[in-house]
Amino acid sequence: MTDDALRFGAIGVIGAGRLGASLAAALRAAGHPLVAVASARLASAEALAAELAATPVEAPPVEALTVEAAVARCDLLFLTVPDAAIGPLAAALPWRAGQSVAHCCGAHTLHVLAPAAARGARTGCLHPLQSFPTRTGDPARFRGTTCGVEGAEPLGGALEALARSLGADVVRLDGVDRALYPAAAIFASNCAIALLGAASRSWARAGLPLAAARPALAPLLQGAAANAAAHELRDALTGPLARGDTATVAAHLAALAADPPAHELYRRLALELLALDPPALDPPHGAEARARLVALLAAARE
Repeated sequence: MTDDALRFGAIGVIGAGRLGASLAAALRAAGHPLVAVASARLASAEALAAELAATPVEAPPVEALTVEAAVARCDLLFLTVPDAAIGPLAAALPWRAGQSVAHCCGAHTLHVLAPAAARGARTGCLHPLQSFPTRTGDPARFRGTTCGVEGAEPLGGALEALARSLGADVVRLDGVDRALYPAAAIFASNCAIALLGAASRSWARAGLPLAAARPALAPLLQGAAANAAAHELRDALTGPLARGDTATVAAHLAALAADPPAHELYRRLALELLALDPPALDPPHGAEARARLVALLAAARE
């Protein structure tokens, strides 16, 4: 742990869902003083506390508390509740001067915690740019992830140090547009699932069994994500657009014409790939090939 993280003598997590479970597991695995988990349904907090107790981590047991008891017990609280519940909780709970509370929502600024600040609490945000698909706590979900952090000092710096201790990188969210920031995350996560759905539909229309689409195509998505993580986007791109293969792209567009939504999705995404900066097609012929492809895609607009 860092010196900043050691300033917190008792940490609690309010919200026992998917994010809360993994954050609690990660805090405990990193040696932070997690002492309580809480939920609107005490049974959910008890289930999470039991799960944490069953992990092979040498740490004191974590209590399952009501949200009010957790606020009374802890000097740093993480709110891992649904976005719409953050404001009501901030207004309803008995915060105290010198206490710290951080929400974990990418879309909200610190304004949503204004009622806690009015009572003298320090307010912040720690938002992991990561998906949490199950309620089983997985501390590894934070390793290599980027966390958005906001908060006045000293809390901002302490949250940065805490995120890094979990294996995450950090970006500061102070002054960031909190609608475009989560929109970027949705493009890179949920929209990738939508693409796999469109790909599965085309797979089935090609005459292949739909049940085989996800296991066959998901590794391509994983490979593309790994390429993008390791290389510049232009170097991660493969396939006909990267080669400037106009004939193949034209054949794809023709085949997709019977499925107008998929046709338009393919066309728009191809134009997005051709707009990469730096461009994916190298000179001396890259500019000519790009111009041919852009003309083809523009002409294909429905």
